[in-house]
Amino acid sequence: MALFFLALFVNVPLKKFANHLAFSSSELIVIWVMLIVTLGIPSMGFLQFLLPTLVAISYFATPENDWSETLHHHIPEWLVISDRNAVRNFYEGVNQSGFIPWSIWLKPLCIWTLFALVFYFTTLCLSILLRKQWIEHERFSFPLVQIPLEIAAASPKGQLFNTFFKNRFLWLGMSLPILLHLVNGLHAHFPNIPEIPRIYHIHRMFHGKPWHTLGWWPAVRIVIYFSVIGIAAMLTLEVSFSLWFFFLFFKLQYIIMNAIGLEINPWISCSRQVMGGYLIFVPAIFWIGRGHFFDVIRKTFSRGNQRLLIDDTNEPLPYRKALLGFLIGFTTIVIFCWIAGISVWVSLIVMLAIFITSIVLSWMVVNGGLLLVQAPFFPSEYITIVAGSSVIDSKSLALLGFQRGFFRDWGEFMMPNFLHNFRVLQGNKFSQKKILSILFLSITVAVIVSAYTSLDLIYGKGALNLQRWVYVNAPRNYFQQMSNMIQFPTHTRWNEVYSMIGGASFTFFLLWVRHHFIWWSLHPIGYLLGATYPPFHLWFSVFVGWLIKYCV
Repeated sequence: MALFFLALFVNVPLKKFANHLAFSSSELIVIWVMLIVTLGIPSMGFLQFLLPTLVAISYFATPENDWSETLHHHIPEWLVISDRNAVRNFYEGVNQSGFIPWSIWLKPLCIWTLFALVFYFTTLCLSILLRKQWIEHERFSFPLVQIPLEIAAASPKGQLFNTFFKNRFLWLGMSLPILLHLVNGLHAHFPNIPEIPRIYHIHRMFHGKPWHTLGWWPAVRIVIYFSVIGIAAMLTLEVSFSLWFFFLFFKLQYIIMNAIGLEINPWISCSRQVMGGYLIFVPAIFWIGRGHFFDVIRKTFSRGNQRLLIDDTNEPLPYRKALLGFLIGFTTIVIFCWIAGISVWVSLIVMLAIFITSIVLSWMVVNGGLLLVQAPFFPSEYITIVAGSSVIDSKSLALLGFQRGFFRDWGEFMMPNFLHNFRVLQGNKFSQKKILSILFLSITVAVIVSAYTSLDLIYGKGALNLQRWVYVNAPRNYFQQMSNMIQFPTHTRWNEVYSMIGGASFTFFLLWVRHHFIWWSLHPIGYLLGATYPPFHLWFSVFVGWLIKYCV
């Protein structure tokens, strides 16, 4: 939307009255590139979950939960905020704008910022290694970048508007949601004006066993998002069909599991199926691109003519630097975790799980065109499910509580943003190599500005008066989960392991059938996303978009 308003309400007047100051198409693209890598930093992509995590471990410690014994002595002081006044004021507020105890916050913020920058750099290197395979070889469609490209397109000579803004169907399509939100906005201020409902809780129509499971998380409800309907109409029919089909497929599993009395919670079983599916899907991605990836490895570690096998002159970084950069960045993150107190083997598995998840979710976004993605598990759960929490030492478990800040809500993670940038810059006047400095400058500035504005808001209002899930429930619940694992170690959870095996097997089946039968319309992307948060909100809107495209 920022690019839309910039192109329409800023650039058009500039073209009219000061044409020499108007942004060119390339400049608008670069602005969009900078925006998408920074928008997630103050929110779910970084600081929204990290800041309360640094404080909650002290604020919510009570004699009843015994965190002082199970968690506190395992956490290095340089990682968190432990000053009582700073902690209390963070949650309860000081009613004074600009009052931030910087002397207390500066050290942990700098440490976590360095960690984040290394993680972003490592993610960038991995994105570069995938770029040619996904953009040039497999020719992914990148549905989500089509609209920004059209918005930023140059207008015909002597005209103010480009083809995008002249499209009558665009304005006709926009008028419906504008009218709906206008009426509902007026209703919020003037209750006499009737509201146009967008949410229908259809699960409330079903009562009794096993149908009541339709109301279990994630409940079956209808939510109408016109933007999602529009995006769904741009997706391939098999992707849009699979997105809503597999959400209902998993809800059918809820009904069957409850009816036959299985011991495992249906939500747990379905989320573990997704975990198993990831372990099959990533090897499939690398198998499909094995020629490209072997060429990258040979170019990196071979000498002489072997290094000429693959051309990387148009890459943001040469493949040698990108692969070595990924390995060095990965190693640096593991060393950071080891210095903090996490066992090396735990760090290795968790970080490997993080990048596996990043690859799968990025594939969903750039190839499937998904607006919102999420993984229904924490990376460390691959260990605690398969081997049990008893194999992880107490210090590592306590520190794994910080996963929430980076690796649970994947709605705004960085990797698909990097890949989208590489796609929109392809064929653009701006060099892929030159854009890297712009990206990291944007990210660094965004972290600094976001940290200041976020803390200013929180200390002024008090975190208890802000979004409760983000500042209270999420950090408290996860640290309590880690504390429980320390006090009551678990062993292999076989029911969940069986679900993982089932999910891995079904994902392999979907991939095999898609490869051998061109008529097969069920896409694994729907299965790997079906038991997560996004379909809970989006499945019906995706269904409407699919139905419109199918009928047309």
